[in-house]
Amino acid sequence: MVALLSAFNVQAQSVEPFEARYHVYRGDTHVANSTLSLQKQNGEWVWYMSTEARGVYSWLTKKQPFTETRMQSTTDGLQLLLESSGDYAQKPPSQSNWFDYINRVIYHMKDGAISQLKLPDDVYNYQSIHTFYPVMLTQNKTQATINFYRNGEVSKSTLTLERDFSIPDKSSTIKVDKVTQTFDQSDKQMIYYYQGNSIAPLKIEQIKRGKDSSVMWRVDLK
Repeated sequence: MVALLSAFNVQAQSVEPFEARYHVYRGDTHVANSTLSLQKQNGEWVWYMSTEARGVYSWLTKKQPFTETRMQSTTDGLQLLLESSGDYAQKPPSQSNWFDYINRVIYHMKDGAISQLKLPDDVYNYQSIHTFYPVMLTQNKTQATINFYRNGEVSKSTLTLERDFSIPDKSSTIKVDKVTQTFDQSDKQMIYYYQGNSIAPLKIEQIKRGKDSSVMWRVDLK
């Protein structure tokens, strides 16, 4: 119980508002720009990511996909509250997920249909996952298994931490912490690279067999 409470305290202390800009690459091509932010609004922590195609890719699509995640602070720590996403920020979300901790249910709403699934303890999504990195550091963990929500389902996901990992940066190399995320019954991998005290990743990499990797490089942090 002490370790669990310590983890929650670490999460709360590590959450600071930020706004970061990213260049998005598909293979070696710069295809889009993204913004990832974390702000506190009316007592809730709100993650927001939006992406806009650039260059010739902006001729092919006018979509500007976005995802918003709201977290609440409770005596049990930070919890997912609401996730919404869509292709156009000016239009209502095409998909929403409400995390009901009283009834232990996730309500998944997509295209007018509503489904339900059981809400486990300590579930994360693609945005709140960044709050787990400082927990791994403080508890000196190199690997952890968590409950992860994506695409209307909850599954087990494993995080593996490598400290002081070298990556190229322009004409030299830099040291970062690398967290590799794998998913049960999937060949997909997410890799997050952190530097300094911020939970805003320096780099995010998505790898899936048979497809070009997708990479986001942070170019600005406020």
